[in-house]
Amino acid sequence: MLFLVFYHLIGFSLEVQVHQSPSDLITEAGVDVRMSCGHGQSDHRVMLWYRRLKSHTALTLLGYGYAEFNNNSVEAAFRKHFQLAGDLTNVRPSGSLTIRDPKPLEHTATYFCAARDRCANYEAYFGQGTKLTVLEPNRTAIPPTVRVLKPSPNEGGQTRTLVCVATDFYPDHVSVSWTVNGNKRLSGVATDAAATRLDDFYRITSRLTVYVKEWQNRGKDFACVVDFFNGTETVNRIDSIRGVKGRLLFERKYLRIAQNAKLAYCAFIVKSCVYGAFVVFLLWKLQKSRKTEK
Repeated sequence: MLFLVFYHLIGFSLEVQVHQSPSDLITEAGVDVRMSCGHGQSDHRVMLWYRRLKSHTALTLLGYGYAEFNNNSVEAAFRKHFQLAGDLTNVRPSGSLTIRDPKPLEHTATYFCAARDRCANYEAYFGQGTKLTVLEPNRTAIPPTVRVLKPSPNEGGQTRTLVCVATDFYPDHVSVSWTVNGNKRLSGVATDAAATRLDDFYRITSRLTVYVKEWQNRGKDFACVVDFFNGTETVNRIDSIRGVKGRLLFERKYLRIAQNAKLAYCAFIVKSCVYGAFVVFLLWKLQKSRKTEK
């Protein structure tokens, strides 16, 4: 029997923590792959495996087992390529999903393991999923090129938006994060939900919004970090940009200079007035002295 479970059922529970590994898999066509699942709730002995294709938001049941897996554990439509195994009678039930002779179009997907009690109406608890890419013919993993763009000069208001663009990578096993002066920044970050494919490669963007005061500071270093899984290890590609000399700082400096100039001018005027009064006094004194001599 084949049925669908909607993606919003996926979640994590304080009662049953389902551990699934690995989180990412990349393989060549025809090379078998295996993913594992386990948890510590002995009364949750029903283990289910689902698949979500890139073009779907729903999960498709691949198979399940209760207490043990057997030849009928996999749904009939998937028995050619999928095999389930494991020990569900243990205090810590565990299982595995093996995909035999995988194909790029058919088996590139995200796979989820779930556990529940034998009662059908009980909630199922899901693992984090395993993202699998079966490489297309004659292709290898290529890491992204990363570039951080300055905020638009037309952007107004009290904030500025930096844009990170990661391009020309394959496959799409990436995650994006931001740091400011080496410290990870979570607030103000908005990243595309998924990478977009353009021809033979992928592209993903992320945005970091900061306050004007922070951007207009040359002491700030804004870095975009893109982690890329190449099938063997996770490598990162980084690009960064420094804050700029702010107009506000320039205006403050200009106002300070102007204020000092104004004070100096006022002092000059006062001194000139005093000097002028002194000259007038001397002239008056001289004139009075001449009258007395006559």
